[in-house]
Amino acid sequence: MTHNARLSLRVSMLVAGVFALAGGWAQRWMSDDGLIVLRTVRNILAGHGPVFNAGERVEANTSTLWQYLIALVGWITGARLESVALWLSLLLTAAACVLATWAAGRYWGQTVLPFGVIIYLALPPARDFATSGLEWGLSLFWFGLWWALLVRWAQPPRTHAPAPVGYWLAVWSGLSWLVRPELALYGGVTGLLLLAATPRAWWKILLVALPIPAAYQVFRMGYYGLVTPHTAVAKSASDSAWGEGMAYLWDFAGTYALWLIAAAALAVGAIAARTRAARTGARAITAEAVLPRDEVSRGTAIVALALGCGFLHVLYVLRVGGDFMHGRMLLLPLFALLLPVMAVPLTKRITAVCLAVFVWATVVVARGHAFEPLPPDSKAQLGVVDERGFWVWATTGQLGSRGRAPLYAEDFLSWRLMSNYHEAIAQAQRSGAAQIHLVQVAADPAAPGAYEWLPRPRTPEASDLNVQPLTLYLVNLGMTSMNAGLDVRVLDTVGLATPLAARMPRLPDARIGHDKLLPPEWQIADTGVDVAALPEPADRIKIMQARAALRTPEIRELLATSREPLSWSRFISNIKFSLTAGRHLSLDDDPAAYLDESTLSRINAGEDVGLVGPRVAWPRDL
Repeated sequence: MTHNARLSLRVSMLVAGVFALAGGWAQRWMSDDGLIVLRTVRNILAGHGPVFNAGERVEANTSTLWQYLIALVGWITGARLESVALWLSLLLTAAACVLATWAAGRYWGQTVLPFGVIIYLALPPARDFATSGLEWGLSLFWFGLWWALLVRWAQPPRTHAPAPVGYWLAVWSGLSWLVRPELALYGGVTGLLLLAATPRAWWKILLVALPIPAAYQVFRMGYYGLVTPHTAVAKSASDSAWGEGMAYLWDFAGTYALWLIAAAALAVGAIAARTRAARTGARAITAEAVLPRDEVSRGTAIVALALGCGFLHVLYVLRVGGDFMHGRMLLLPLFALLLPVMAVPLTKRITAVCLAVFVWATVVVARGHAFEPLPPDSKAQLGVVDERGFWVWATTGQLGSRGRAPLYAEDFLSWRLMSNYHEAIAQAQRSGAAQIHLVQVAADPAAPGAYEWLPRPRTPEASDLNVQPLTLYLVNLGMTSMNAGLDVRVLDTVGLATPLAARMPRLPDARIGHDKLLPPEWQIADTGVDVAALPEPADRIKIMQARAALRTPEIRELLATSREPLSWSRFISNIKFSLTAGRHLSLDDDPAAYLDESTLSRINAGEDVGLVGPRVAWPRDL
């Protein structure tokens, strides 16, 4: 590279880093889903293991490496976990943008200006999820370093290189599965490319790429009893929902006219590719060398790899129905698709297109993305929403993407659903209650104090269910769990941390990511609640049916995979379960379907037969 090319690349990297840091910091926040990650981190640091509730081995987080990275930095620094997650995500996002811009500039090998990175950072969801407590920063960093390693691998070999870059690329590709499961697409195809390019070294590539992900996979199957993170089971990631996926794509692409920007990016990429091919060919003739032919083929291969995997990633997102958060699940494939043009050659035609895109980016940043709340009395459910905008509104009442967003767990206590939350937990623990539950106590759901948490007493009868600590359920799992002690069992109704809920049938026309529901009778049954003390509206018969159904072999084994104390026997049984019933088990939401006529008759006569029987709950060390 010439002096001017190096200077332009440094300036482009500086622009990418500054824009990423400034944009992410301006939109800094903590999401409810981000707090879910931190609950697991709290349990890791407390010595309970990588679990959401002590004594229940449930992998409630999609990204394995993200939770351990937060735990490591939190342990070293002693800082608040919310702050650790925010700064890690923000710095990793900035590093990803800088790395990707640097690699693109090195790929083109001439004077460049930032392009794709400006497109990405202009989008409000990209800046929102530069923080949020979720693993998007780590995922982007994986992409940035992956692209940088690919570009280095595609260049002619240098004898002074300390180690073959292909092996480092293999190691990094192997970690893809632990960053996010769908990134295994990129890592796996990269592995195939490396094997095809160096067939004689196939065993060395596999030797460095597979041990870490393979070891964790064995651990996951034996510890959790699943092949995938529990979130994949809860969200039925193997099912298809193309219609919802297309609506999700348009909600993102249509809002910002991304179809027009995609056309511009393709045009710029095509012009830059022709320019690079001409320069490389001229260099080959001048140097009378053979090496550039291999350089051209590898350079073409890595661009095809990024674009092909990015396109397949988009198809996967569409297939599973997208997401309930505006733009979130499309950010990663978009970043991958933009990698070759994060920085682009400075030519007249390209500069003209870039200027037009910069105008678009300015308009998008200035407009932002507003959240429109549903009326309090609306019976409609939220669809795809601006998640940050929602939590700004929910916790402060403000509208607009630039409102003050929650940063810490206690900031969520101002939401109406968290009224008297701390007081209810303290009262329930003093009285030895088995559960607290949320009820609406005012006609207007938007009124302050419209909701209240109330205790449910524990049964006086002997039962292994009485070893369960104080339990509560709410779909918003993060704010409830991070505002409660680790001695409180916090569960959700859609299945992220609740195996019973995750195996319930999908609800038709429900919100993506929230289309499972654990009925109230199952929620109460899996606790030590005294059914006889419940008020009259409660369906006591159904609750006792569900409690008896917990003892049946199919459900009992499901519960044992996460609750039975871990031993080698349980570890092996969990591996078997993960490869058999764990892959496809689905529960009937009607507990009567699991019981014979004799048991149903006893329950109808008022006998709570499910209080005793084969163990489904074990004491936990808190």
